[in-house]
Amino acid sequence: MKKRMLMAAAAIAALTVGMTAAASDETATLRVLNWGSTEEETVANDAIARFNEEYPNVTVEQTCVPVDSWSDFIQKWITMLTSGEAPDVINFGLEGAQMAVSNDLLMSLNEIVESDEVLNNLVENEYAESLLDGFTVDDTLYGLPSGTQTMVIYYNKNFFDEKGIDYPSEGWTWDDFMEIASELTYVDDEGNQIYGFGLSSSYFQLTPWWVTNSASLVDEDGNPSLNSEAMVESVEFLYNMVTEGITPDPISSDVYTMFSSGQLAMVGAGRWCLNTWQDAGLTSDDFDSVQWPMNTEAGTVYGGSAWGVSSTTENSELAIALLKEMVSNETLTATAAYGQQIPPTETLATDTEIMGTVPDNILGLWEAITIGSPIDAPSYFGDLEQGILRGLENVFSGEMSVQDALDQAQGEVESAIG
Repeated sequence: MKKRMLMAAAAIAALTVGMTAAASDETATLRVLNWGSTEEETVANDAIARFNEEYPNVTVEQTCVPVDSWSDFIQKWITMLTSGEAPDVINFGLEGAQMAVSNDLLMSLNEIVESDEVLNNLVENEYAESLLDGFTVDDTLYGLPSGTQTMVIYYNKNFFDEKGIDYPSEGWTWDDFMEIASELTYVDDEGNQIYGFGLSSSYFQLTPWWVTNSASLVDEDGNPSLNSEAMVESVEFLYNMVTEGITPDPISSDVYTMFSSGQLAMVGAGRWCLNTWQDAGLTSDDFDSVQWPMNTEAGTVYGGSAWGVSSTTENSELAIALLKEMVSNETLTATAAYGQQIPPTETLATDTEIMGTVPDNILGLWEAITIGSPIDAPSYFGDLEQGILRGLENVFSGEMSVQDALDQAQGEVESAIG
């Protein structure tokens, strides 16, 4: 620990305004642990190439792995560390942040950011405060966001127009939503079943329903709270959608394909689906977006990824220089260009040349980020995710009542984490 503190102190001392992280002729090897698509791997390689223009004698080795679970990703990270191939710079998801910190894998960025003009401006003036909160543990910042996602409601204008229903507007409520979704659940003239809403059973996509009811899967002390009164109320609301036929089966339905093919009037999503929908022929004439309906409070969820520096790096100055390239405007713009991620800075996320212009309310995604809450992701995230999804499957299938299913899920998570 003392060695790590000394390395961190050395890095901080070097990071003054206008500093050069290391001599350009210095020889070293840096390892990068990344995850994501092949496109995002390419973006990182391009950032590494720009880094090497200044540090041509530094070899950077990137390992990009798929993520089936964040527990597996953290274990891969630990395995690299113990095998002598520890990464120096890491791209990690918000769901893995607490796990990484609890395993002492990341360097604090607080004083580094304070000492560097570029990074300080990024943190103070560009990033949404909500995003930084997601990568901060006990007032210590461990990651600089590289991309984010959130959830808004997309709605098909054609169904609203056909039924003579006003488009949903900011500040609408759960009751408003349920009334509209009920009216938009019908069989059309050609015998096709139209659903008012497409409910996904995925962890991230469900979270806005907890947030807008002042509920959470984790209490203020970090303990699981799957069966709290507010959580039970939230899941009962969702189950009513199933029993009333407002949504297709949330366990087996591909709601995003159903929306693009004109089977759903509304669905919740972020940016990741927009390219696919446009490829399917949807335009701003067909659909738009609105913030999530609220019950007790306005809000939504956000997730995403961030770049951090390993607490064990032996080349901290170089690692920090590479970190800066990974969160440069050029890199963030390139990541956003693939149409999946929402850029983590206001300048980029409100630039329609980057974000596109479909739907009309495309900039509502940034607004959602600013009012969003980080996805519940404690150090036992894997157990929490599995527990709540098993519980919801029992509810949606009709196997158990909401209260019984959430009580059982709470017990399972408590047993798993000891």
